[in-house]
Amino acid sequence: MTDSDDLTSILKHAVPESISALSQADRDDLARLIAQAAQSRAEQLTTDAFGALDNVPGFLRGAVRRAVGL
Repeated sequence: MTDSDDLTSILKHAVPESISALSQADRDDLARLIAQAAQSRAEQLTTDAFGALDNVPGFLRGAVRRAVGL
């Protein structure tokens, strides 16, 4: 898989010409940074979702977890 393909799969769109014009090293860095940001975002959303359960009464937490797929 080429780096352009990596960016295409990350962005889920064709890579714009402005990004294609970047050097290989810059495209590699961009792909790495985007992947890291997506991972960080997913981790933060998971943490926040479990933190939100603190606002649910204890006897309902199991049912709420099942309902939202946690």
